[in-house]
Amino acid sequence: MELGDPLLPTVRDPSAAIIFAGGQRLGGRQHQEDYWINFNDECFAVADGVGGMPHGGMAAQLSAETAIWGYKHIRSRRFYWQDKKLFLKRIFRSANIAVWQKRRETGFEQGLAATLVVAIIGPKNFWVGSVGDSAAYLVRHGVATKLTVDDLDEAGLLTSVVGTNRYGLVPQVVSERFLPGDTLLLSTDGVSKYVPEGSLASLLAASGDTTASLTQAAQLLLDAAQEAGSSDNLTACLIKKVVRGR
Repeated sequence: MELGDPLLPTVRDPSAAIIFAGGQRLGGRQHQEDYWINFNDECFAVADGVGGMPHGGMAAQLSAETAIWGYKHIRSRRFYWQDKKLFLKRIFRSANIAVWQKRRETGFEQGLAATLVVAIIGPKNFWVGSVGDSAAYLVRHGVATKLTVDDLDEAGLLTSVVGTNRYGLVPQVVSERFLPGDTLLLSTDGVSKYVPEGSLASLLAASGDTTASLTQAAQLLLDAAQEAGSSDNLTACLIKKVVRGR
């Protein structure tokens, strides 16, 4: 199948549109160590600085911003654009090297690391890559499905993150059709560990087809996480495909 030229504007379904909204809270922490960013409704990144390591906020920001930088620049190479799984691996490699090299600067010798989840939104499909325990969910027809698997061992410790090793980081990658009415959620563990899939689906069932209503849904999701006992930083990014004209 021939894919579109990555240097030309993305051709989307004229009957549908992509809207997005996000919410973030400090929670019970003194510093915000979550970070989220997007580019042109096409690529979204959510990162969370690893607890117990210094410079969590810097690690999260550097991871997410490098991921977006990677998307914007690497997509010009047809070899990667035509294989989104390989493309995401390349994006994660760029983010990993950026964070790993940061420790060479004065003041960062103790290291820094982050979890990272990245979504690429295409005309018909989406692709998600992740390392760590930030999560992605697909909400379709009132049912929420977790797309990612937390990189945790039996003791609950992270087994794969951005920035601890120079080589060898391989993200999980999943892909699904993105249908009108579908909502993709990217969140840090301050949300995902406290809101079960059933509750998540209920909260997003009435998310509406506007940015304002989607923003309200994101806030309700953060409320639910805090009411369930989350004292961590909280970040939720919602991406929805809506039917035009509603």
